[in-house]
Amino acid sequence: MTSSKLGPSVFLLSLAWCSSASAYEPPPVPASATTLDDQQIRSTMMNKKLYGTTRKGDYPYSITFSADGTDVFLMSGSPPEKESWTLTNGVVCVIPKDYPKECSQVKTANNEYWFVDPATKKVNAHLRLKQ
Repeated sequence: MTSSKLGPSVFLLSLAWCSSASAYEPPPVPASATTLDDQQIRSTMMNKKLYGTTRKGDYPYSITFSADGTDVFLMSGSPPEKESWTLTNGVVCVIPKDYPKECSQVKTANNEYWFVDPATKKVNAHLRLKQ
């Protein structure tokens, strides 16, 4: 009788663990990171493939920014998505078709890049030049 009462609890705990285990949290921005200005962002990131991981589902992806204000977002198992982006006063705003616009300052250390919301300081993305 005890095992029948525990069964649903164990099942729910397993589901909760599985759903939380797939959430990716980017590493914190190191104290040594510097904030890039517009010129540094353009010279560092244009036409280079940057690699990251989605928060939901823990999927690897790449993004390539072009000087014409477009970028290509490519997630494993999905077709490439062409998006647009803007850059003003050190803030990059990525504008996907089916998701809300996301604006970030770009901070860098050790060839890694953190896209950080300028208002909330939340890390929107953690990217690297090599996979």
